[in-house]
Amino acid sequence: MKLPVDYEKHAITFLSFYGKELLSTQGNLFEVIQKSARRLVVDNHIDWFRLSGLLDNSNTAFILGTTTDRESSPLRLLLEDKFGKPKIRQNVFMFGMKSPTHEDILAGHRTPLLVISQLDEYAIKIFDVDGIRKFELPGGEKVKWNSSQSIADEKEKVLSLLSINRIEEIDQMPARQRQTEDEKLHLSIERNKPRCFKRFWESNDVARFAYSRLLLFSKKTRNEFANSNYPNVFGDLHLVQNALFFNAEFASNDAAVMKMAKYCGLQKFGTRVSESGCASQ
Repeated sequence: MKLPVDYEKHAITFLSFYGKELLSTQGNLFEVIQKSARRLVVDNHIDWFRLSGLLDNSNTAFILGTTTDRESSPLRLLLEDKFGKPKIRQNVFMFGMKSPTHEDILAGHRTPLLVISQLDEYAIKIFDVDGIRKFELPGGEKVKWNSSQSIADEKEKVLSLLSINRIEEIDQMPARQRQTEDEKLHLSIERNKPRCFKRFWESNDVARFAYSRLLLFSKKTRNEFANSNYPNVFGDLHLVQNALFFNAEFASNDAAVMKMAKYCGLQKFGTRVSESGCASQ
């Protein structure tokens, strides 16, 4: 696997879904993140740029994962401020997945890869900011960005976990049945949680268990699930999955995220979170 010359100065790492380094330009960024005193996956409403610039957080790795890049609007503000000035932070990392291009497939590379990219001074030169601006425009490429099929697939997996065919069936569930389903999911989380670190699919499974538990008791979450026009229905699930994969804390004030994180034993930035008790400073 080779990268264009322009990438050489930009810090970027490609990983397998089990955390194996496949290519790095400036060292393995997964290891860089793990060597930080703290690791933090942020929600899209958190002012991560300000927080990452504080002296007390200089040795904290801020991870902008799937939730951030899918829900931030306008998307270009991940890379530049509202005046067009590039955002540069050595302790901020973007995390996502790279699907194989037509050229990759012709070269024999058919498997998607995980990508970690540092928000360094070269990031703005690598990413197509003009293309992102056009993507965000009314009538632009964003209207063609259709993730409905992958969302439908994920919904089928969640419904299967709950042993139902339609989300509305939860409303008719007796309390005892809900409790039984919840206990099963709780045991699945506890059994699989130790295998999440550096394992993408295992951490995704555990986040799905947590989301399914949330559905059992949250009417708001069930309404979002039932809405076929809501593209960010699994945003909270992705945030929890990213935190499990990196063995990181999370920064979010969203009630659903905090509940799922509590199910998984994740810590909130600045607090300790346990399933049996409330968050405490």
